[in-house]
Amino acid sequence: MTSKKNPERNLKLFNFPEDGKSSKNVLSKGLLITFEGGEGSGKSTQCKRLVKKLVDDGINSISIHEPGNTTLGEQVRKWVKSKSIQSPIAETYLFSAARAELCKSVIIPALNKGVTVIIDRFIHSTLAYQGYGKGVDLDIINSLNKISTNELIPDLTILLDIDPNISSTRINKSINIELDSLESKKSKRENYEGNKYENMNKNFHTKVRDGYLEMANNNRSSWSIVGAHQTESRVADSVWKRVKRLIDSYKIT
Repeated sequence: MTSKKNPERNLKLFNFPEDGKSSKNVLSKGLLITFEGGEGSGKSTQCKRLVKKLVDDGINSISIHEPGNTTLGEQVRKWVKSKSIQSPIAETYLFSAARAELCKSVIIPALNKGVTVIIDRFIHSTLAYQGYGKGVDLDIINSLNKISTNELIPDLTILLDIDPNISSTRINKSINIELDSLESKKSKRENYEGNKYENMNKNFHTKVRDGYLEMANNNRSSWSIVGAHQTESRVADSVWKRVKRLIDSYKIT
């Protein structure tokens, strides 16, 4: 739970020293590494793999997701994944509110303690989904992003790029597995709500992908494009190769 009187209370949810230091930590600062990509691209899996690799290599790290990891964030996550909110601008403001809370109570305190933060979605998701995908003015989103993050910029953004046709196949497979695991035989696909973004049409997902690629190609120094159609292990190897270049530049010598 987040407390305004003690914004670092959320940090106790994560297992790292309160001073952000350990005898193994080898970086001069905490880094902010974000994963972006369309539905079914494997972001959550790669976040978990990366944070484990970093911790094994002696780098204090946490893995979080957006929206989430705060009381407000988890509520917003429920709202935006449901079909109850139809307005793209309303979604944009909700994401910004959740992001502001997450930055203040988790991300910034962690970075200030020298902890590297790995996050599944951040500012560029709103640009891709609500901006490129749903037509919200990009300047409005950029302004809200600056306000909600206090102009915090990721040290590295990893784009897990995937063709919408491939992601659709992965999503359907995942849904079928989840439906098969449900105890009630009355639970049919037509009653399965899931994530509303997974149910958006191919045109929407193509716009989102094109938006991501445009942002990545315009910021090649701080972005890395990884083909998410590959096996999980190959994707992880490509991610680590790029992340290692970043952490090597911040290693304490």
